[in-house]
Amino acid sequence: MLPRIALARLASRTGVTVGSSISSYCTSSTDSSFAMIKPKKINYERIGIVGVPFDKGQRKKGVGLGPKAIRDAGLIDHIQEISPKLNIKDFGDIQYEALNFQGRKVGNMKKLEHVASCSRNLSHQVAEVLDDDRLCITLGGDHAIAIGSIDGHLHHSKDVAVIWVDAHADLNTNSTSPSGNIHGMPVALLARELCDYWPYIPGMDWQEPIISIKNLAYIGLRSVDPYERAIIEKFGINAFGMREVEKYGIREVMRMALERIDPEGERSLHVSYDIDSLDVLEAPSTGTSVRGGLTLREGIYIMEEAYGTGRLAAVDLVEVNPAIGTQEDVRRTVEAAIHLLVAACGHSRKGDIADTLDLIQK
Repeated sequence: MLPRIALARLASRTGVTVGSSISSYCTSSTDSSFAMIKPKKINYERIGIVGVPFDKGQRKKGVGLGPKAIRDAGLIDHIQEISPKLNIKDFGDIQYEALNFQGRKVGNMKKLEHVASCSRNLSHQVAEVLDDDRLCITLGGDHAIAIGSIDGHLHHSKDVAVIWVDAHADLNTNSTSPSGNIHGMPVALLARELCDYWPYIPGMDWQEPIISIKNLAYIGLRSVDPYERAIIEKFGINAFGMREVEKYGIREVMRMALERIDPEGERSLHVSYDIDSLDVLEAPSTGTSVRGGLTLREGIYIMEEAYGTGRLAAVDLVEVNPAIGTQEDVRRTVEAAIHLLVAACGHSRKGDIADTLDLIQK
């Protein structure tokens, strides 16, 4: 007998009834369907880097150059400056061969033969890095790579919470995506609550949508399709748009997000970070920029707080496109990416006065 998830995908359901859109993206939910599995303590002195020079999840050329640009700008040296004790290993770039679908298509999903193969190989590599007792840093490439990176994390840790930092929800399916670009579908592919909305997908038998969408929180949303809004509302997804960031401040948003997706503080944490979550003035060299985003300071704070949980096991940094913009635009974007990644690896902006004030307040 086929597992429930396989049966659901074979059912070939292609859509949902779209309800009224929501005026705000701030919702709450909890999930108790999975028994808590306390994750192994993360060894932050060991870091693994994986490059995914992948650009087939969208149409703009150049995003596959992101990993090289970030490495060439001195990522490893910047991380090493945090502490000489850090053991950093670069596992190189993911290699793959596109599958042969013999003309088969799934809705309007573009380049699925590439996405499926690359994601499968990445899943194996991420699991290997985590099994090697390392914090895993995955450099994209477009955001379709999160299918593989989160799947690999799930194979390692089973019970995972995700912070999805993005201007977009990436929650479309093969039948609702206006473009057919798979970098706008990874959350929908990963969530078990949405498996009934997909047909059978050739080449994706290795991937099971086993993460609960209620264990995911969005931060930075400001460009969301009507279908995605309806899904956010229907399933009570934890979603903090830029309006909530402005209303509550990034500190409170991060506190609420972590509390809702991991109330017991026991899940392994994955941060999937699209550089377009930052305002275009902070990171202009990206393919789907939207004005009015996070400041770099807010973006760094998200990474610092994730690291501070002691449970951050994996980070994706995606959608840096060195082919977009001027040389100065590229420099600024790559520099922002490095600031985010060193924060995820433990770099601290605290001064001595902060420690003094903490003692006084206690």
